Amino acid sequence: MNEVLDLVPGADVTTIDLFSENLPEFGKDAAEAKFAPIFGQETTSEQDTAWQQVLKEIERFDSGKKILLSTPMWNYSIPYKLKHYLDLIMQPRVTFSYNRETMQHYGLLRNRPLQLILTRSSVLPGDFMDFQLPYLKFAFDCMGIRDVSVLSAWHTTQTTSEERQAYLSSIEPDVLAAARAFAMKSA
Repeated sequence: MNEVLDLVPGADVTTIDLFSENLPEFGKDAAEAKFAPIFGQETTSEQDTAWQQVLKEIERFDSGKKILLSTPMWNYSIPYKLKHYLDLIMQPRVTFSYNRETMQHYGLLRNRPLQLILTRSSVLPGDFMDFQLPYLKFAFDCMGIRDVSVLSAWHTTQTTSEERQAYLSSIEPDVLAAARAFAMKSA
């Protein structure tokens, strides 16, 4: 991020630290509010409040001109807080829809640059055990965000601090190149 900010001074950056955020729960009220228009039902004030919290998160996410997502691999997938966040913002009729004739989902958000920075200890990108990258690509594609670049650091677990530092130094040129490419992309 420092490299991006050096290349684009004064860039407006919003950071969402999912482990510090108090994300709304998506429970019965939000689910019933989401489906009420589809089923032709009225909503309660509790349902409206729950749904408005979801829409507020979507609006905050959608306000970004570019997206930089940095996440580790947890149990071959994504951390539960990131899954919670994606479950909040991936909403039918708001961020994606479905074509019954082609039986395909399509995004309702505008396309924009998305830089994924993924870390994992030993799973190669494309490995059959990799549920991190395929899921993230699907989730963002489903919402209409298809300009995706990926930087994957897959040897992050090293025995000694010297080995860890050597690995980080070895990927620094790739990190800087990804930052420069992301900074220069048009939103």
